[in-house]
Amino acid sequence: MRIYFFSRTDTSGRFAFRSYYTLQNLRTVKTISLIYFIFTLVIRFLFSFYHLSNQTLHHINEYDIANRISLIVTPCIYLISLQLIKRFSTKERYLKWVQLFVFAFALFVIINSMRVTFFSMYNPRNTMLPYMVGLVIVGTFYTFEYFETIIIVLATGLIFSFMVPFYQSVINELVLNNLASALLLTVFFCISRYIFSYRADNFFKIKAIEEKNIEIENASNAKNEILGIVAHDLRNPLAIIKSVTMLMEMDDSTADDYHENIEMIKNACDKATSIIHDLLETAQNEIHNRFDLEKTELGDFLSMIIEEWLKNKKGQVNIIYQNAGKPLYAKIHKEKMQRVMDNLIINAIKFSKPEGNIDVSLSQTNNDIFIKVRDYGIGIPDEMLPYIFDRFSKARRNGIRGEASVGLGLSIVQQIVKKHDGNIEVSSAPDSGTTFTIKLPQLQAM
Repeated sequence: MRIYFFSRTDTSGRFAFRSYYTLQNLRTVKTISLIYFIFTLVIRFLFSFYHLSNQTLHHINEYDIANRISLIVTPCIYLISLQLIKRFSTKERYLKWVQLFVFAFALFVIINSMRVTFFSMYNPRNTMLPYMVGLVIVGTFYTFEYFETIIIVLATGLIFSFMVPFYQSVINELVLNNLASALLLTVFFCISRYIFSYRADNFFKIKAIEEKNIEIENASNAKNEILGIVAHDLRNPLAIIKSVTMLMEMDDSTADDYHENIEMIKNACDKATSIIHDLLETAQNEIHNRFDLEKTELGDFLSMIIEEWLKNKKGQVNIIYQNAGKPLYAKIHKEKMQRVMDNLIINAIKFSKPEGNIDVSLSQTNNDIFIKVRDYGIGIPDEMLPYIFDRFSKARRNGIRGEASVGLGLSIVQQIVKKHDGNIEVSSAPDSGTTFTIKLPQLQAM
């Protein structure tokens, strides 16, 4: 366990820990103020009805005033702490005021304990027990940052030094009393910092466990979801393969039927392979935190991708490409970024009419590069837009020609773009088409 004697906790998680211990401090104030009030009330009762004052206190008048002040102050502190707990907020300004309130009450407890020490005997160092109890209570039950603890130590030490001469005038005794106070304050500082360190260590360990539990739960949910999707989506192509194979076994089909069956088997296998490839792609993108990126001129890169599409589709798709008119460079993983463009173009084709156009454009604004893929198809309903990039998205649906969707394509696109320090957004309206916009940081030409 790390001990924070003269340091704060690490920046990561500091605010969360501060919010946590501030609320705990408030609850402690509520509890101790109530106990303090009851104890003060009992003492008042004993002194009033059993006349114990002359036997135990040498400064009864001063104690009587202090006792009355405590009877008034502690219920107020209790009620204030109740209200602060009910309205507790993690806003920075609110936390500062709450910490100031807790700090003031901690000093109140210490000073009152110190005064009991002075009231008990003429020579305070002979009865330091009440003073020590006050320091132990504050050091054990409250959590303070190191600078707050130092302020408490200095303030308490100064107050003690100021009050001692009123009860003891012998120089040697003054020195011994201050030494005893310094010793108690040193012990208090060590206890307070150890308690702070213990609670910080415990808090961060619990947070780490909670985060791991969330990761495990998410992984378990994802696994179950993947298994369900795989079982559902692979069932269809495998069923087709099995059915066609059984037909071919009958061996009475014509040559045309035979070739048609073979084509169906190939298509089913391609579909199953595509599903498996998407699952592997998703898993690999999650495992690898970063890609190996290389400087690339995006205009030529996009031109090559679109030429391949136009060549392979042979007129089945009409892609219009608008270049930026000047070289634009970015660091990309070419294979992964081609996967992004392929997925976006496939998605555009699925929801566009055969004669519809698909626009791909490249532009630059300030230090950002924008790649847009737009179709003029059926668009995306408003209720589906928030889920469009989710894994196994609720927004997945078949294309207008019956193309099936696993719901992984756009999730993969978003994963890849984010690992390029980029961002992807979508805008769409029913029957007006959809536009996907990729934003990447520009790399200056050297």
